[in-house]
Amino acid sequence: MTSEKGHHINGSRGFTLVELLIVLVIASILSAIAIPSMLSQRRLTRFTALTREFSSQLRFARQLAMSERQAITFQYDDSTKEIKIIDHNNDPTVATSGTAVLANSYPSTAPPAQVIVTVSLLQGGLTDTEIGYGVPTISTGLSTGHPAVPTSLGDGTTMTTLASNKINITFQADGSVVSPAGVPVGGVTLSAGTRMDSAIFIFDNQAADATASAISVLGTSGRVKVWRLTNANTFAE
Repeated sequence: MTSEKGHHINGSRGFTLVELLIVLVIASILSAIAIPSMLSQRRLTRFTALTREFSSQLRFARQLAMSERQAITFQYDDSTKEIKIIDHNNDPTVATSGTAVLANSYPSTAPPAQVIVTVSLLQGGLTDTEIGYGVPTISTGLSTGHPAVPTSLGDGTTMTTLASNKINITFQADGSVVSPAGVPVGGVTLSAGTRMDSAIFIFDNQAADATASAISVLGTSGRVKVWRLTNANTFAE
């Protein structure tokens, strides 16, 4: 009886210290593997949402211009990481001078234009140092040996250069876009056959090759398209 009782007690004594240490080591290894993957997935999810915000606000600006039958400007400020939608309040000069009216120093020099929407991109944990404009390089997060990322897209659009850290894309009442000089694009022959389209290139410098994206706007139609960098080092819709 005594022997059986002692055996029962020994068999239910729980984990030994060695067994507990083994469990902790295994848990630590699994955490070391899983946490970076979770952080990477979270970063991709956040940046996908950011790209979607760009395209949504561009489409909203175009829709508003067509519904109100007047010029509406989408403005991205890379210094503040903000998107603004600007109503020109039927300013008659916008029909011919477009972005020339909307100076890059807006709003102080562009009455009667009025900001009707302001969206901060610094949400969901993103910081201003993470959001990069342009195409990534080795110094901004690309893996060593990664080929140069292209600055043109499959629809013929190329990256729009920031002016005073801003981009202004002004939609006309028919949904088309005016050139940087303010000339309406639809049906206009521009010097050297230049297409006045726009393309915004962005990336997260903590995961550059996984997040490099672009949003293009075709001038004659105002169509907005979203592109992402593929494993083949090209941008695909």
